[in-house]
Amino acid sequence: MVLGLGALAGAILLGSVSAALAAPNDISVGGVWVCNITQGASGFTADQRVVQIRQRITNVLSTPSFQNNTTVFVRVRPAGSDALITVGDHETTILVFTVTPADAAGTSLTAVEVARQWAPRLAQGLGKAMPTSPWYVPGHVYLN
Repeated sequence: MVLGLGALAGAILLGSVSAALAAPNDISVGGVWVCNITQGASGFTADQRVVQIRQRITNVLSTPSFQNNTTVFVRVRPAGSDALITVGDHETTILVFTVTPADAAGTSLTAVEVARQWAPRLAQGLGKAMPTSPWYVPGHVYLN
């Protein structure tokens, strides 16, 4: 019994610690970590970008056409040296991220390749936050 309570207390403590370790500029939705914004872009600081991205995710989750059991796509497309991650259905498209070369700095990836890593996590998180609609990234293989 004492061992069981100790394990329970440890699990609670570890859960608290892991939640406390989340970085202020982490982008998460539906309990799924999508990315960490560390770079400014287009005249915005990293912190301002985080606020903007979080507002866009709120807009996505508040869009009526995405709540009607319709298939919603998370798409990546190049835009010069940047990449855009958009969310949309047959009626509405919302820009969520602009991924820049600065976001890919320190890796051997392009902005588009980084966006292709973020997009499936965004789709997974949106699916958990709004399970009434299926969320897909075209060309991505889903493993259950």
